[in-house]
Amino acid sequence: MLADRYLQAVITEWNLLCLQLKLERYEIETIYFGGGTPSILSSKQWNYFTSSLIRNLNTSPDLEFSVECNPESYSEEKADSLCNAGVNRITFGIQSLSDKELSVSGRKHSAIRAIEVLNSPSLSCFNSIGADIIYGLPGQTTETLRETLKNLFSTSFIKHISAYELTISPNTSFGRHLSILPLPDEDTMLEMTSIVRSECIKHGFRQYEISNYAMPSFSCRHNEAYWDHREYIGLGCAAHSYFNRKRWANKADVNEYICNLEQNILPQSWIENVNDDTLAKEMIFLGLRRTRGIDEERFRILTGMNFTDCVNKEKLEIFLSSGRIAYGKPRWYATEEGLLYADGMARDLFL
Repeated sequence: MLADRYLQAVITEWNLLCLQLKLERYEIETIYFGGGTPSILSSKQWNYFTSSLIRNLNTSPDLEFSVECNPESYSEEKADSLCNAGVNRITFGIQSLSDKELSVSGRKHSAIRAIEVLNSPSLSCFNSIGADIIYGLPGQTTETLRETLKNLFSTSFIKHISAYELTISPNTSFGRHLSILPLPDEDTMLEMTSIVRSECIKHGFRQYEISNYAMPSFSCRHNEAYWDHREYIGLGCAAHSYFNRKRWANKADVNEYICNLEQNILPQSWIENVNDDTLAKEMIFLGLRRTRGIDEERFRILTGMNFTDCVNKEKLEIFLSSGRIAYGKPRWYATEEGLLYADGMARDLFL
């Protein structure tokens, strides 16, 4: 069975990387099982994967262990398997709580099913429950977005919300039909962004990144590790890793990935060194997307350069005077208005 071969390949990849990079020396603080629909695995497969890999890892006592789930593949039996595996954080790909919008998006679950899952007593065994939604969908209005948020906040367990603006890639069904899609206009998109932010804040959620909101102490530590440029190992098809100032990606073809590892060959498709200039640009880009901003002292330690020497000073002054960027030693950060333009400001600041 392909899924069984895939799980074994992931285990083999970890073992090969441990030998190459001496990973057993490191304490693992977060695990994130996502990038697809891991909840589709059977309880037997979860038990095998847990006993063969997860329980043999050198993990932190306060490990954050997240798993992505879709409402249609979640069950109480799955919840038991996940809890027994040590999972303490679940995030559901809800996307919308409008059946029309779910259908347009090609999602299999219904709004009723999603709400049932989000209120399931079986969720009580997890420390944190998150929901991912998308706004800017074809045919979506500010009213239907408000209704989705209202229904999310009426559920019992949610501590984290990721709200992503729809991005359309050319080689997708949406991309091929872009000219005829009833997409919200730019003003409506700005209003939707404002609605998400205001509704989340009203219900006690703190924005900590452009698309992410959490109740106090429930932000995703795994994502924050990425944004902080801490080292991480990605296992699986198309996974990325960052370790010892090197970044690499695995092959995207699942059969190539499995076949390489069945021959004890690491399935890397490319590898690159991350130099100081590249790291500086990444820290600026990611830092302006976060409410905590860019710590200029940590920036200097990691890149060997001062933040103000790495940016267009004229543009920086414009953003400061316009109120889109603020400074409070040692942090440079986008203001509430600035977060709406964070990516563009980062590009303008690059030298």
